[in-house]
Amino acid sequence: MRLVSFVSRENRPGALHGRIPLAIEEGRLEAAAGVTLSAKTSRVMICGNPEMVTDTHATLALRGMKKHRRREPGHIAVENYW
Repeated sequence: MRLVSFVSRENRPGALHGRIPLAIEEGRLEAAAGVTLSAKTSRVMICGNPEMVTDTHATLALRGMKKHRRREPGHIAVENYW
């Protein structure tokens, strides 16, 4: 497991800046974590505001990843948080 700090509003030393879906598309998040996000090897937990969760889920779906459900295992767990 790897932890990558991410902020969307202000710049912080040691943290990535911007929107998470865009950082995934550009490869910045994977480069910072030193891993590749893929349906074969990854499980992702997305927690945050509903718009970010929806947008990040859509970005990961383009890579063949799907939401984990009791009856159908997947790669993505989500939690909306305000």
